[in-house]
Amino acid sequence: MAIQNEFGLTLRGIRNALGLSQLALAHRLGSTQRHISFLETGRSRATPEFLQRIAVELNLSTAQRSALFEASGLRNPFPERQLTDTEITQALDTIERRILQNWPFPAFALDKDWTILRANPSATAMFAMFGIDLSQANQSLLTMVLSPGFRTAILNWEEVSPGFYFRLMAAAERDRTVRVAFEAARASGLFDDVPRHITGGSSNPVMSCAEMGLPDGTRLRMTPFIGSLSTLQDVRLERIEIELMVPLDDVTETKLTSMFA
Repeated sequence: MAIQNEFGLTLRGIRNALGLSQLALAHRLGSTQRHISFLETGRSRATPEFLQRIAVELNLSTAQRSALFEASGLRNPFPERQLTDTEITQALDTIERRILQNWPFPAFALDKDWTILRANPSATAMFAMFGIDLSQANQSLLTMVLSPGFRTAILNWEEVSPGFYFRLMAAAERDRTVRVAFEAARASGLFDDVPRHITGGSSNPVMSCAEMGLPDGTRLRMTPFIGSLSTLQDVRLERIEIELMVPLDDVTETKLTSMFA
């Protein structure tokens, strides 16, 4: 039996992730199960035409398309750039200037492992109140949120912990760094109240909010709005999340406006 090549292993991994059998994938691509089998076992090599079909017919992420092209040995139209790359820097600068700085409340741009790539002045000012300097490079919002010092500032942790739990679970499926931190948080008992909160006797609210206690005694009620740019076609930027903190009452809005004006 032929030794599986890198492309075959990559194709099989993506096919399994999509929940497709070899036959189902062949039908989607107008090919045959035999051809898919030969590609996965290394008995056949991928052609540019095959890669074109798989990129057009399947709803692959940029990272999946990049992995297939890279493993094929053909020119990769989706290379993974570094954060220091000029085009990456320009894209992040645009996000910061056109989105984050136009939001009057704390806002961030996060990569797939929750590293803060950009933050607006309101976010910097809010975290400074807890002794956290966002001007330092490669700060992890995940580490901050799970740290005892910041988490104890969330006065209703039991109520909002399910939201953090399921958001982290989804991110952990995509990124090893988040997965390690998430598993450590679960092992520490941080999310032990989640099952009881979900199946408790009371109904869950339509919208949960985090109540944060500032060092001066002020209580802020906020919830995150998470979005993304649909036009990002880079492996590193594809899963960037833009997180805007939204005040949920007039007191919070007034306080944030006065603090960060």
